[in-house]
Amino acid sequence: MFMIATASAAASSNPTGVLIFLAAFGAAAVYMGARWAFNLRGAVDVTLARRRAALELKGQRTGDLSLADTESLGPGFFKFFGGVIAVAGLAVLALSMILATS
Repeated sequence: MFMIATASAAASSNPTGVLIFLAAFGAAAVYMGARWAFNLRGAVDVTLARRRAALELKGQRTGDLSLADTESLGPGFFKFFGGVIAVAGLAVLALSMILATS
C-alpha cells in the first residue's frame, strides 16, 4: 500500500472557480424561476403549449388520442414551482456571496 504524505492545501486554497459557478448557477435559477413565477413573456403558457404538443405527439405514436385531453398540471403548478426555484436560486447566490467574503 502506497501512502503519499503531503501538506494539506485545503486551508490555503482559494475556491474562486467554485464561487463563480455557484453565483452563475444561482443567477440562472433566479432568472428561470422568476420567468415561471411571474409568467414573464408568457413562459408558463409556452411551457403548457409544449407539454400539450408533446402529449399529442405521444398519443399519435401510441394510438391513444386521449392523452392530450388530460389536464393534470395547470398554470398554478408552474408558478409555484418557479417561485421555489427563484427562492432556491437566491439562497445559492447568498451562499456564494457569504463564502466569497469569508
